[in-house]
Amino acid sequence: MVPRPDRRRWRSAARQGRQDSTMNDAPNKTQIVRAGMERLARDVGEGLAGLGFARSRSKFWTRRHPHHLDFIHLFRSGSSYGAPYNASVSVRVHLGIAVLDDERETTWLNGPDSSDMALFHADRFHLRFNAATGSTYERCLEDVLRFATTRGEPWFSAWREPSALLDGERSPLDGEARAALARSLRGEASSERTALTLKRFGVAVAGARQKPPRAAEPAL
Repeated sequence: MVPRPDRRRWRSAARQGRQDSTMNDAPNKTQIVRAGMERLARDVGEGLAGLGFARSRSKFWTRRHPHHLDFIHLFRSGSSYGAPYNASVSVRVHLGIAVLDDERETTWLNGPDSSDMALFHADRFHLRFNAATGSTYERCLEDVLRFATTRGEPWFSAWREPSALLDGERSPLDGEARAALARSLRGEASSERTALTLKRFGVAVAGARQKPPRAAEPAL
């Protein structure tokens, strides 16, 4: 008598095989996505340079004013959930303003971002690409820069003057940040607090010893 196959054991083995295959493939996908993001960040940085922004951290670009920083942050959707499942990359672009004399962690995002459909639905920003094949990469890059120029720059311009940041009804600054800005305008800013804010954003401080730049990921 021919024994009947144990279907439960077969299904368990098949499922385990798929899991092992996914685990073995995860490092490769992680490297591909990381390289794709580095490529995007590098190309975005070249485009933002014309607006006066400099890349100061891996996915942060900053522009300095006497009392505050404008900053743009590029975030990969799903990055907080661990290794990527595939080579598809979706990004969000965040805007923010940080007061130099604010002693708190000032990299929190207090401006609009590209995923706000109530504000930007009509713009139809296409902010995704395939890091393995390069499919729609150029369109994604173009739309990141389009968001920065057509939406980011008007927003930053609206809050460029300290008086607007202090007294504007919809100012992106909270109470503590406004107090720090008022203190700075009175000439009471602390060089230590300012240096700490610049350090958090990775902005070079005059006279400070800088770490050597991290090697760039290989381009796709």
